[in-house]
Parts: sequence; C-alpha cells; structure tokens
Amino acid sequence: MKSKWPLILTIIVVLAIVIAIIIRMSTHNSDPNAARQNEKEMVTDTQSKPHQGAKENKIVIVEYGDFKCPYCGAFERNIKPQLQKEFIDTQKVQFRYVNVLIHGEESELSAKAALAVNQIAPNQYWAFHKLLYQGQPSNKDDVTTKHWLTDNFIQQQLKKLDLSPKQLEKITSAYRDKNGEIAKKARNDNNLAKKYKVPQVPSLYINGEPIEDTTDFDTIKSKIDQVIKDQKS
Repeated sequence: MKSKWPLILTIIVVLAIVIAIIIRMSTHNSDPNAARQNEKEMVTDTQSKPHQGAKENKIVIVEYGDFKCPYCGAFERNIKPQLQKEFIDTQKVQFRYVNVLIHGEESELSAKAALAVNQIAPNQYWAFHKLLYQGQPSNKDDVTTKHWLTDNFIQQQLKKLDLSPKQLEKITSAYRDKNGEIAKKARNDNNLAKKYKVPQVPSLYINGEPIEDTTDFDTIKSKIDQVIKDQKS
C-alpha cells in the first residue's frame, strides 16, 4: 500500500501558499499609506466636478449620486439642507457632486443635462440640480420604475432657470449629443465611481474617506467636525 504522506504534504504546502497570498493581499489592502494615497487621488480626480462652498479644497465632501435614485432624493431633501446651512454656506467645506449612471438612459440623460448646465451656465447648476431631485415622483418605487426623467421633463426644468435663449440652445444641443464632450464627462463621472468602488448611491466621502451613514446628519456632522478639529491641531 502506497503511503499517503506525499499527498498530505502536497496539500499542506498548497494551503500554506494560499494562506500566505491571502495574508499578503490583506496586508497590502490595509496599507495606510496606500489608503491615504487613494483618498488624495479622489480629491484630485473630482476637482473639475460641480462644486459649491469653500474655494479652498482643504476639506472636500464628494457625493456620488444618481438623479433617478430615490435615496439620493431623500438625501437632497433631508440631509443636504442641513449640510448647506452648517458647512457649505459657511465656507467650511467644499461640496462636490459626481454622477453615477445606475438606472440606464434616464440616469445618463439627466447627468448630461446637469453637466451641460454646469459648463454653459455654471451659476445655474445647483438650482437645476435641485429641480431634478424635486421632480422625483413622491412614491419611492416610482422613482426607479416609472419613465419620468425624460427629455421633455428636462426641458421644463431648464426653462425655470435664468438662462438666455442662446444658453438654452447650447445646453440642449450639448446634452442631446450622444458622443460629444458632455457625454464623455458623464461617462468619466461613472468611471470614477467604478475606480473608487463606490458601493451605493448616495455615497459621501470627506477628503476621500467614506462616511458610512448618509441618512443621519449627526453622524455626518460628527465626522466633519472631527476633520475640522484635526486640521486645526
């Protein structure tokens, strides 16, 4: 009868190699220097995105969102006004927005329209941003299942802005171009979400570090206050 020891030894060696690889990968992924570099890259990568608040980028909050996401709409209605009052309008933080194209054509169309406004009439961007979220159906399920975020809806919202006829014409032409500069910007936004493995929308990051609970203002405030305190010390 042949000894089973060679087979057992082979299994032990293979298991040891697998465990070593897992440990090495875990160590690499938890490398604080790598994490800090990743956080800095996010701040740099989002510099050209729509922003408001502080001119300096010492404390940067990045929201990843989708105009066709009901939870993003809830954030816009319930949390953003508090952030606006306490941290954005007081110039304590710079707030940026990145589009994530989760819900197909309507997500992309609204993202392109918003980015076109930001490029051609930047002072009207946040008003348009707010109008898109305000236009969400009141029923949460309808936000994602109903066909409401249409070109006609977007045109209605654009006409509520302080735009000249020429600006409206340029914005419309820009967001309707499926292969133009604005379409590329929308895809770039979505690629950033993939690059940083954004797990869901809405997602918030402060100086590249995720804020876990976007539904509780006190949690968000505590995180921001701590960053402000750390920068002063």
